[in-house]
Amino acid sequence: MNHALIKKLPEHEWLEFISRLGLVSLGDAREIFLSGDYSQLSDLSQKALYTAGRGKTLSLEGNLIGSKITLDEAQLIAEDNNAEQGYPNQDEILAYVQFELAVFWEKFGERLKSLSLFRSAKRIVESTYLDSIIDFNISTMQLYEGSNDSYKDVRRWIEYFAANDMQTMHVLSLRALAKYHRGEKEYSEAGGLQVEALELAVEYDYPFIVDQIKNSYGYTLYSMGKIKEAQELFSGLIQSADSRYLRSTILENLTLTYNAEQKYEQAAEYLSQAIEHSQKYDILSQLPDECLFLGDLYREKLQQPELATYYYEIGSRAALKMAEHGFSLKGDRLDVVNRFENRPKVGYSLPESLTPKAERFAFADGLTWKQINDLFQFHLIKSHLESGMAIADLPEKLELKSSTYYAIKRRLNQHGYNLSDDLTTAQLKSKHAVSLKSYVNGFQELSWSQANQRFEKEIIEYLFKQVGYHKNKLADELGVSYPTILQKTKSLGQ
Repeated sequence: MNHALIKKLPEHEWLEFISRLGLVSLGDAREIFLSGDYSQLSDLSQKALYTAGRGKTLSLEGNLIGSKITLDEAQLIAEDNNAEQGYPNQDEILAYVQFELAVFWEKFGERLKSLSLFRSAKRIVESTYLDSIIDFNISTMQLYEGSNDSYKDVRRWIEYFAANDMQTMHVLSLRALAKYHRGEKEYSEAGGLQVEALELAVEYDYPFIVDQIKNSYGYTLYSMGKIKEAQELFSGLIQSADSRYLRSTILENLTLTYNAEQKYEQAAEYLSQAIEHSQKYDILSQLPDECLFLGDLYREKLQQPELATYYYEIGSRAALKMAEHGFSLKGDRLDVVNRFENRPKVGYSLPESLTPKAERFAFADGLTWKQINDLFQFHLIKSHLESGMAIADLPEKLELKSSTYYAIKRRLNQHGYNLSDDLTTAQLKSKHAVSLKSYVNGFQELSWSQANQRFEKEIIEYLFKQVGYHKNKLADELGVSYPTILQKTKSLGQ
């Protein structure tokens, strides 16, 4: 990471740089904000900006909880900086952090929190640059709520951003007005504005915004009934989209096009891909409505109530987790919770191929016991590290001696499982890593010994059934001795 790139910039230029970066190039934002450790910075203003940039990048990636926690941290740092400065009436750093928090809450449907933060930021903002962006966002929120005066305001802001060479905001303001027209079912006006914004984004070389606008334009085509055109656009876009969050929304939009054609099986396939993707990358905000839609599709169109219940449960868990972090339980989030709570209590069961247990353990098919054990232990340690735990604290959390922990880590590394890699050998070996990761996340409160004992019992139960309860065959499949299998199956009652 190139720290010098940032340190040479004055504070106000720094702020503008951060506010644009993720929107212009998500790849650059990842490199700058997700690959460095800024906890040791002594300058609180710079530390607040780094942290806000990280929170913004996580939001663009769809990491809802990570983004919220990081932006909250940025606000605390900015408030400490404000106190050190003697509580000045104007504080650009704190105003910027509050602005990003406002954008975050608006993005995820919390209008009142967002508006309050925008107004708080406006009271202390210093630069004309940030003040204009805050005013524009307030006008946009009011426009979406039906204020005719705000329509004129947004139009004036478009002209202002163009005249003052604020290229990013010029593009974003055109996109915002297009969203309004689409909501009013004025599709021709919406499409024209999106094309104009797209041409500018291409001219300015903003690849991330280009993909966002293409996705929005595809949805406008879908809304106009131009299903095939929309389908072709989404199908091409899914191959190139860099943003994980955007990929989820593209898959959702593809689902809508096939649903409109009454091709329900294809619609279900695309939405199940979206749900798997959202689970894999913790795009929590998308899961409630994705699961609600797919559950209803299975219940009402495909007549498979057992699968409807399966997806309602996933969506309900996500909605309740969002509620724990301050998001209102309303709309699709409330609906999917109610669907799951009010599911029919009948005697059906999920097909074996789709039960959570079958999914979570399918990674083990065809592997030896050593390989299975390595994969589980790798993901178990990785899950603790990804939750934010420091490496130095992990042995104590797992109730392991430090020497034992590092011996385990060394063995895994020798077998190709490097805990420091983002793209791990373990993930490359197993296409079922998403389900395994989700399963292992449920072991957070267990010691190393407890986790391994529980896993061994459950995986052996699954594998034993797979081979028809033949101990000799299971021993051969796992590459272990028959006495070992006798010991491992002893508690299963077979």
